[in-house]
Amino acid sequence: MLKLSLHIGLPLSMVVALAACGGDGAETKDGTVSGNAPVVEESMPAAAATSALWLGGEKAALDIQVPHPNGTVLQLTSIQSREAETVVGIRVMNGDDREIQLNRFNSNRNGYIVVDSGERIYLSPPPGNRDLAIQPGQTMEGELVFLGRLPQAQSGILILNENNSRENEHTRTPGFRIDLPLSSLVSAPAPAAAQ
Repeated sequence: MLKLSLHIGLPLSMVVALAACGGDGAETKDGTVSGNAPVVEESMPAAAATSALWLGGEKAALDIQVPHPNGTVLQLTSIQSREAETVVGIRVMNGDDREIQLNRFNSNRNGYIVVDSGERIYLSPPPGNRDLAIQPGQTMEGELVFLGRLPQAQSGILILNENNSRENEHTRTPGFRIDLPLSSLVSAPAPAAAQ
């Protein structure tokens, strides 16, 4: 299941979710499909599947805040690699007096994560807010979903509005390039278990 939810707070609340699922039959041992049950595929053992994921599929907390001269403040709160997607927790405050858009030119694929190998994982914006628009004085909080799992990497960069200005205080489409401290998150000690 692919899920993206965004919450726009203050006077207005909105949640947008995108879910995808498929299959309408179950494959039998002889290779035929029968019934209306979901298609069941053979997969790797759970331990092998999670070991291929960055940080074993665990959600890692982030505490990154990047202000833009136009009044936008972007905070990254978490990152997680899943089997078919990478999810980044975000909070965006629009301190401008106009709407801003963090994914203005989605057709150009200018929202993505790039890792040290050069591999890119592209943003999958919600269908109800493809431009990731935030109204003046509003806060958007939720998760951004990127198509593909995060590979084992030492470093990465989250890019939004790739070719837009990171310095223009009058822009409605602020550009962001945020370093992701992937290696330090992998080497960080695991939190102690509650007793």
